[in-house]
Amino acid sequence: MKTIQDILKDLGLSENEAKVFLAAVKAGLAPISRVANEAGIARTYVYELAEELKQKGLLAEVEVGKIKKIQALDYGGLLSYVERRQRDMQTLETDLKKAEGDFLALRSGLPQKTKVRFFEGVEGINSINSEIRRDLKKLDQPYQFYVVFSTDRMEAVLPGWTEENRHIYFEPLMKKFCIISDTLLLQKFLEKSKEQKNMFNKIWPKELGEFPTDTLCWQNKIAYLDMKDHPSGIIIESNAIIQTFVMWFKQMWGSLK
Repeated sequence: MKTIQDILKDLGLSENEAKVFLAAVKAGLAPISRVANEAGIARTYVYELAEELKQKGLLAEVEVGKIKKIQALDYGGLLSYVERRQRDMQTLETDLKKAEGDFLALRSGLPQKTKVRFFEGVEGINSINSEIRRDLKKLDQPYQFYVVFSTDRMEAVLPGWTEENRHIYFEPLMKKFCIISDTLLLQKFLEKSKEQKNMFNKIWPKELGEFPTDTLCWQNKIAYLDMKDHPSGIIIESNAIIQTFVMWFKQMWGSLK
């Protein structure tokens, strides 16, 4: 169980601020000199600490006659203070989310360093797909999602993927463009996904071979999933690589039926 001092530190108080606050609680309505004696801190420093606590709303100053005294929040007042802090943090979180574009714009003119992350095994494949879903669910404006894959390879690594229609899809904001290998499970996949009106498919001819990887491109990220031998994958974050892939994808898209 945390001590009162620990709780006050969690609220953002320094060690000496916590001492002064607790001394003020114990002293009640009292002059600075008495609080300083109770806290064991020099009176001149307590004036400074008390001012900081007043700014935080934890102490009040009251003039009794011609003597200035301070009074700390009681237990109920401290609970109210915590509730206000929670509301303030919720408001801050909302405002920060709204300002995401402004923060990203600050870095838009800076050279971007390519980031690469590696994932191993089936759990790694699932982690990549989960990250893509989280990213796409945050979007509140139309976007395009590019995919190159083999249904049969996906099914081999993730059994039930075709039957349960577990591919990544969010409407109505998404336009999903798929280049799919012509394999045994292709028609079953197309039948399962035919109700998804914002999904557009082109078929990669059987004579050109089956894709050994699943490639997914969204926002400023691209993922390559090895679905042939040992399941694994990488996520690359690079505007230049994304731009190159999309150029290639559109060229291939235009050449397929």
